[in-house]
Amino acid sequence: MIGTSWFFILIFAIPLIVFLVWLMKQDKRRGALGIILVLLAAAVAMYVSTKYGSGLAAANFELRKKEAQEQQQGE
Repeated sequence: MIGTSWFFILIFAIPLIVFLVWLMKQDKRRGALGIILVLLAAAVAMYVSTKYGSGLAAANFELRKKEAQEQQQGE
């Protein structure tokens, strides 16, 4: 894994998982609040990913494709 992936896991994913486990243990309604928060977070993540991430990924792919073509022509 590259550094960015480790950074994301250590700074965001692990604390989020720990927080959600703690929140579900605090909930008297058998984890209902934690489940609702997970579903809400997943919905927001999917929205942001489709709204912003897909366009950036496509642009990045085209840029890398163009760079690879230029590099092959230079050889």
